[in-house]
Amino acid sequence: MHRSYGLKGAILLVGLMLVGVASTGLAADALNVRDFGAKGDGLADDTDAFRKALTAAMNLPTGRSVVVPPGSYRITGPLTVESTLLVGLAAGGWPADSRPLPTIMVDVPAPQPCVIAKLGASLHGLCFDFQYKGDPKREFGPCVQLAGGGVSLTNLLIHNPVEGIMWDGAANIGRLNLENIFMVNARRCGVYVARTFDVATLRNVEVWNYVPDLVNTCTGFRLGHNDEIRLSNCAVVMAAVGFQFVETKLPAGGMGSTWGGMENCTVDFSATGIKVDAATILRVSGGSIWAHGYGVVVDGRSNVILNGVDLRANGGNCLHVIDCDSVTVGGCLFKKNGTAWPTAAKVQIDGGRGVVINGCSFDETSAGIHIGAGAKRFSVTGNLFADMAYPAITDESGAGAVKVVANNVGVGVK
Repeated sequence: MHRSYGLKGAILLVGLMLVGVASTGLAADALNVRDFGAKGDGLADDTDAFRKALTAAMNLPTGRSVVVPPGSYRITGPLTVESTLLVGLAAGGWPADSRPLPTIMVDVPAPQPCVIAKLGASLHGLCFDFQYKGDPKREFGPCVQLAGGGVSLTNLLIHNPVEGIMWDGAANIGRLNLENIFMVNARRCGVYVARTFDVATLRNVEVWNYVPDLVNTCTGFRLGHNDEIRLSNCAVVMAAVGFQFVETKLPAGGMGSTWGGMENCTVDFSATGIKVDAATILRVSGGSIWAHGYGVVVDGRSNVILNGVDLRANGGNCLHVIDCDSVTVGGCLFKKNGTAWPTAAKVQIDGGRGVVINGCSFDETSAGIHIGAGAKRFSVTGNLFADMAYPAITDESGAGAVKVVANNVGVGVK
């Protein structure tokens, strides 16, 4: 039935249409991959359609977008995204175990990445699902290769990658934003970020594995040279290493490492929680670091501050300082989740130019702090030890050590 709206009705209808466009966060002239031939049936190769849409978007004004409607899109070669938003669901719930998002079926042979994210690239509201086709040893390149500054990746589900979101090894990827990303079963590495000149933000990014073998192979987050990187509410479950901090090459030569902080981050069911091979300044505030082996291991030129962290390890130490410029620990909780590892001290100090342990709490399940012969400069003061059958503090440092061990409450020094 034909319905006449009249002038006022037409104005109202157009207004509602514009409001609808605005509510999605997309420009009115956003392109649709279906209009460029994408089928989204999980069978057809939609690579060419995506490439045509992304190329056409480069001729649109600032704010250009390419929309991926519901469906499963098989991609067999790299997609380059630059100064464009590639978007599935513009708004709505962030996926967890379900997959309500449009899905990119990654069928791209190694070592090519699925997406090359160049300057100003944005991905939002998409699922990436890697296609092993019955071959569990099939190799893939990165899901997203970071190749430019100002990249924003939000509300993504990445399922079964070999490598998830990875720096390309050369570009300045400063102003990086990773937010609300759920990554399942990363075989080698979930996120690798380095050379962020300047501030990068990683918030609510989870690398979650359910395959036991990945405890021996997967690194959740690998962080190289970064200028004031900020990680908050990130999590790693079942990995070889939760968060690893390393040196990477600087553009002008030499090596650099992370300057930045972690807030309320979590590691669980992993061999090692945090491994610091190098860090200019690393601030760790709050959060829970639970590991089957070692909680935090510091073994290189680094300055580390641990404040208010729940630190637990089973077979190894909650904190093991092998070498450092400085490690400052305050107000932390040291525990073991069981009594089967009584001789593994919660804190082991074997070296470092300066170590401070102050105002921390230790449970009764194992020895408290063991200070080895290689410790040279340390202060252990004002800590509270539960009533336990094991030494609270064992000091085996040499006669030349510069140290203060005082005002600790609980079992005396052995």
